[in-house]
Order: sequence, then structure tokens, then C-alpha cells
Amino acid sequence: MSDSTPNTSPLLSVRDLTVEFGYGDFAVRAVDGVSFDLEHNKTLAIVGESGSGKSISSLAILGLLRHIGGRVPKGELLFQSEILGRRVDLAQLSERELRKIRGNEIAMIFQEPMTSLNPVFTIGGQMGETLAVHQNLNKREARKKALEFLDLVRLPNAARLLDSYPHQLSGGMRQRVMIAMALCCQPKILVADEPTTALDVTIQAQILHIIRELQAEMGTSVIFISHDMGVVSEMADNVLVMKASKFVETGSVRTVLGAPKEAYTQALLAAVPRIGSMTGTTQPKLFDIPGQTQIQTKAPAKAVDRSQPVLEIEDLTTRYDVRGGLLNRVTHRVHAAEKISFNIYPGETLALVGESGSGKSTVGKTIQQLVEPVSGAMRYHGQDVFSLPPEQRKAFRQQTQYVFQDPYGSMNPRKTIGESLIEPAKVHGLVSSQEEAEAKIADLLTKVELPTSHASRYPHQFSGGQRQRLCIARALACDPSLIIADEAVSALDVSVQAQVVNLLMQLQADQGLSYLFITHDMAVVERISHRVAVMYLGQIVEIGSRQQIFENPQHPYTKRLLSAVPVLNPGHRPTRPPLEGEIPSAMRPVGDEPTLVDLLPVEDGHFYAAQSAEELGALLQ
Repeated sequence: MSDSTPNTSPLLSVRDLTVEFGYGDFAVRAVDGVSFDLEHNKTLAIVGESGSGKSISSLAILGLLRHIGGRVPKGELLFQSEILGRRVDLAQLSERELRKIRGNEIAMIFQEPMTSLNPVFTIGGQMGETLAVHQNLNKREARKKALEFLDLVRLPNAARLLDSYPHQLSGGMRQRVMIAMALCCQPKILVADEPTTALDVTIQAQILHIIRELQAEMGTSVIFISHDMGVVSEMADNVLVMKASKFVETGSVRTVLGAPKEAYTQALLAAVPRIGSMTGTTQPKLFDIPGQTQIQTKAPAKAVDRSQPVLEIEDLTTRYDVRGGLLNRVTHRVHAAEKISFNIYPGETLALVGESGSGKSTVGKTIQQLVEPVSGAMRYHGQDVFSLPPEQRKAFRQQTQYVFQDPYGSMNPRKTIGESLIEPAKVHGLVSSQEEAEAKIADLLTKVELPTSHASRYPHQFSGGQRQRLCIARALACDPSLIIADEAVSALDVSVQAQVVNLLMQLQADQGLSYLFITHDMAVVERISHRVAVMYLGQIVEIGSRQQIFENPQHPYTKRLLSAVPVLNPGHRPTRPPLEGEIPSAMRPVGDEPTLVDLLPVEDGHFYAAQSAEELGALLQ
């Protein structure tokens, strides 16, 4: 890419960068006086919570602020451009000059691949357009180079994917397409904005490995934006910590993450769940978050009473019909959950873990009666729920509440928080007057540690972490005994995630709640759960206590999940072998039934699948 003369000056020098939205008295400063250098063939990680200004800083580097109403009133973004033939200030370039650099010398991987890819164009068409604009390639040459880079990011059957549309690809595959598209012009700088936040842990490990390999091959410098300290520890050479638009701390990854000087950095690291930190313990444990004293003084959950389960699931099977053909007949079925069996006891957290497509969310929705099962039994305090008439099932729905993954889409934007919180209680006839409703709303807000005065606000006036607390408050409105939390903390910043996990554990201790905690985040599972069930292709392949699963895993898929978790070990690159392949589809032609696994005992309460679910052996080789 460049000549062989060693480069001593930084590839990119950012000095006193300031970004504002609006003008005059109404101006909001999103980035305030941030400075850093990006060295040749190095990775700089920018970390911080939502709203800290890390993503806005990256948009300033690409000259995209003007498209979202932002501007750079002060500061320099000095970059040595080969295309323009001089050292330039990116903040002062015209849109025409920026277009020559953007995508060609500086490229970006955006956080959400589904919205970043155009749904009406094929993958090959979108990559071809990039190559035509920046490399002046004809259609045939562009297609050939697009195929080359799809192979580089190890996408299976890349030639077929060129003619596929984004919706036909999984999340991990779409993210790899985004990486291929960003790298196909061989840029000097790659900006990766939370490229793995929404991905399963094994897909995340694949993506990170690909970025490291391509960086080594192409000599690309990387700006890696993340709030996941484990990922930063594995990827970064240098780290810049941001808080509330300002710079907090910077230095080598060993210095900043290994021996942080600032209290904010220390608090971020304290909130990071670390695999292995619970070794030898049997009970969940609150996060010790510096500066958060209110919840730390309270006791964690007590030992679980296993005399009588709250919920018994026996041979639960849920399938989805897929129609097709000229007569719109059922041609295939998605075997989302096959013969699932487990118990949940009072005051217990059972974590249901697995990757996307494993069927864990389907199990939760079936228990909540949002999806009808094909067969199986569900007993609540010994009473079979599925055999009850519809009107009597309503009482079970009252006792089982759901906390969804997306706090933004879970609340009606047209209703005040108070109206949303009290709605479940009104539906089940638990409040009979306005005075009762107002008292209940105040009590719910107090339980999730939010001011009672917030009842008159609307959802858009709250942060993501506050909205997730409100979703938990709404779930508590009917005084349930079981809460199903479906990826309830996956999209939250690490410090906010720790606060919400602490809140869930404290509510469990105070009210004796039981949780079905559905997630793919093994580090959080280790912290919050009493027992763990691992799902693969619609079946449970291992189940046992948290200690048994994490300290003595038996099934190869469980070992795969645990090995893929990023470890907070600053400056040390992971030595685990790269993970290959995607999870096979659970969709089968009608009549093609999956082979069911047999669970064999390891020790008291610990079982694992004697034979793997189909395709597992090949996948894990």
C-alpha cells in the first residue's frame, strides 16, 4: 500500500477536537477538546458509555457530521492523504475531497449491519458500487474483487452470496460483508464502531479474529470503538477513555486497563463481568461498583429452596410452519424447541444460554403463552397450565412477566411512563381507583431506584439503562413470582449492565422472585445464575449448577461458548484457535425429524448430551 520507508509521524493526529450540534445558546457540545494519535498499523480503542462522544468522534474523522447536523467549531484532524498528495485537515475539506478519501483511505464498519446495508440491492451490487466509485473498476472486475474479499472474511459459498440480499444472511454473515466492503479498497484507516456488540459470543470471536488477521496482512490502522473491555483488551494497542464528551485517560492498553489512574476508568473495569471470577462460589454475587453505594449495602440472594418448584417444564416442543410453493402448503418446519425439560425453584435464576437460532427465546415465549407449543406439559405450582381453559390461564400470565431485549421498542412512545407501568395491573384488575394506581406507580419507580416524579415523563426522555429499569418495573406491576428476562442486558453499556444485574438480584432477594434469564453472554450468566441450561439447535445439550457448568463443562458446545468469551488480560492476544462456521439451520423439510439427544448424568444435578445434536460434530471440529 505505501512505500517501504518507515513512518515515524502518526497516520492521524486529532488535536482539541470539538463537535457541536445547534447554534448559540442552544448548542450542545457532543465532543469537547479530545486529542489523540493513531499510529501506523496499530489499533486505538475508544471506550466509554453511551453519550460519551466516541461514535461522534469517528463520524468527524469521516466527515459525516454535516449530514446529521453537527459541526467542528474547533480542532484539527490531520491526515496524510496519498490521494490528495498532501497532509490535510479532514475538518476543513470540501465534500468533494472527502468523497475521495472516504471509503478509499478511511473506511468504516458501522454498528448495525442490517440498517447499514441497502435491503433492495444484492451484496455483490453494493460492493461493486463501492469498487466502481473508488477504484474505477468495471462490473466484471468489481465482481471478481468483491468475491476475493468475501473469501478473505471466510464467508461460506461466497459466489452465491454475491447474488443474495442482506435479509437472507445471518447477523454474523452481514457483519462480515460489512468488513469485506470496508476493506475492499484497502484503506489506511478502518474505523470499527461497536462491530460485535449485537453478535453472539462465538460469532464475535470470529469477527475479531478476522479483523486482526486482515490488519496484519494489509497493514491497516484501526480505530476500535467499544464499551466491552474484554474485547478492547484483546484488540487494542492503545486506549482512549471518554466520559460525557470529554477525554478522561489515555495510554497503552496495559497501562490503562492494567493500572488505571482515573476513578471513572476504575469504575468501568469494576463493572466488567470476568469469566472465572466466581470460581469456588455457589451463590450469585453483586457487582462491586465504585460510587454506587445504595444497592451494595443490601444482602444478595439467599440459598434456593428446592422442595417444590415454581415451574416445571416437561418435553416442551414448539415448531414453526414454513409455507411455500404454488399452493402455499407447509413444506418445512423450524424445530425451535424439541423436548425441553427443566424446573425453576422459588428465588432461583435459571440461565438459558445459546447462540441466535438455538431456540432459547422460543422457550421463553412459549412459557409466557405468546407462542403455542406442539406438545409438552407446563406445571405452575403443580397445576398443568396448558390444560386450563383460556380464562384460567390469565392468572398464570399475571404471575409470569416478560422483560424484552429492546427497551426502546418495549414501551408505547405515546403513553407516559406512569400509564405504561400501571397498564398490566389494570388489565388484571389489581387496582380499582386512581389513588391506588398512583401509589402503585410510585412504589414501582422506587423499587427500580428512579424518582417518583418521572411518572409523567415519556419514554424518549430516558436513557437506555433507565428504560430497561422501567421495563423491569412494569414486569413487577402484577406482583409476579417468575420473570422471563430475554437478553435484558445485552445491549447495555457495561456499567449500566452491572447496575441492572445488581437490581435484578436485589429484587430477587427482597421479593423471592424466580428468573428465567435468557442470554448469550456467558460472563453475565456466571455472575447472576444459580443453574445453567445450554441450548443448541432447539435442544438442551447440558444442564447443571452454575459452578458445574463453568468449572466442569462436559459438552463440546458448552466448551466452545466458554472459550469464545473475551478475557480481560491487557496486552495479551488470545491464543485460542479460531472458531469456524455458522450454526446450522433448525429448519427441516416436513417429515424430516431431528435426532433427539439423551442426557446422561455427570454428577448430582449435572447432565449432558451423550450424542451431539445433528451437525454439531462437524461444526466443532
